[in-house]
Amino acid sequence: MLRKTYHWLGALLTILMLSGCGEEITAAQDSKATQQTSIDKNRLKVSSKGVGPIAPNTPFNIHKITQAFPNYSVVEQLNFQEGESYPVILVSKGAKRLLTINPTLDLQSIYSVIVEDNLIDNELMHRLGTMFTDIYTGNIAYNCQPGVEEMSGKVLCMPPTGSNMLYLFVGKWDGPDDKLPPSTVLYEWALEAIIWKP
Repeated sequence: MLRKTYHWLGALLTILMLSGCGEEITAAQDSKATQQTSIDKNRLKVSSKGVGPIAPNTPFNIHKITQAFPNYSVVEQLNFQEGESYPVILVSKGAKRLLTINPTLDLQSIYSVIVEDNLIDNELMHRLGTMFTDIYTGNIAYNCQPGVEEMSGKVLCMPPTGSNMLYLFVGKWDGPDDKLPPSTVLYEWALEAIIWKP
């Protein structure tokens, strides 16, 4: 009888200890899930409405952009195109450039924002590096144009849904830069950047 009681107590203690461990493991997993959800909510996202805190009415102003991205490196630099200089604002996280913000001609407003890293989520769920054929699948038609100037040799396309965004694709093609490659060539190209325009 005493032996059965010890076995029963031993089994009970083992079950209690394991259930206690299970709660600790579950609690740790729940904590990680909550932490991941919090991180996901804090991630920047490009959508038809804007890019992170940048909206259509956001001015092209280094001070305002710096305030909008407090946990990021924000710098203004001069770019040159055809002998002319113009400022751009770059937003980075560590060594990774996330965004390039281009001004309108009067340098007062934002003309476009180029998303250059997957640290920025896409409302349409297409990540940089995604193949053309994985975005334009089945009967989805595509509306594309060859890139010009600094985007020469690349292709700009409207996304399957959504507005205010363009997809920039890059790939290999031996044809002229000012012509749209045939679909059989485009199918092998990858998404290089997402361009948002107010």
